[in-house]
Amino acid sequence: MSDQHSKREANTPGRKAEALPDERLESRARKKRTVLLHAGDLFHVATRYPRKPKMAKVDRLAGILRKGLMAPACCEDGSVFSDLNIVVTGAPVPYDSLVFLHRCGPESSLYTIIEPGRFMVFVDPALPALTPKDMGRNWAILCRDEVYVRDRIAPESLTGVAVHPADADSVMSDLMADFRRVGIPLYDYDGNVLWQKR
Repeated sequence: MSDQHSKREANTPGRKAEALPDERLESRARKKRTVLLHAGDLFHVATRYPRKPKMAKVDRLAGILRKGLMAPACCEDGSVFSDLNIVVTGAPVPYDSLVFLHRCGPESSLYTIIEPGRFMVFVDPALPALTPKDMGRNWAILCRDEVYVRDRIAPESLTGVAVHPADADSVMSDLMADFRRVGIPLYDYDGNVLWQKR
């Protein structure tokens, strides 16, 4: 595990104690702040619901908390799909067999845009990831900080989720049982701790 990740974990108080009642937990948690990203951290950004008008209204965040991050080819129920239409031919690895992540660096600011409906999932930075260089000469690079994991990232490798402050109440209302089960913290983009396992 990287030093940066260890420092973030060390600065996330109370990860091992029991949970307080929700009302006390929420008021206490909102007083805590954390730095969400450090150089080298792995993260995935998506919108909670598809933006394409003809797509089924699937809650992507709920699926990630229950099944982890999945490559489209590994998702039998069709709940993983992109808002982008990308067709790549001649690549050594099929695009739909990869989970796309960002490795936090100077190029990452474009992918951390804050707006309602978007969320960020943090992944254990020690997880082995493939770089564009690993993918060979014919690989189509979509963004400068992208890295890839084949097939799936299990929920156990997720380390937290950040949501827009406007989405915090609905995420907590809809998905709190999933956050409790997975045991990962929920933040807003301002770094406020909305929920964490005690």
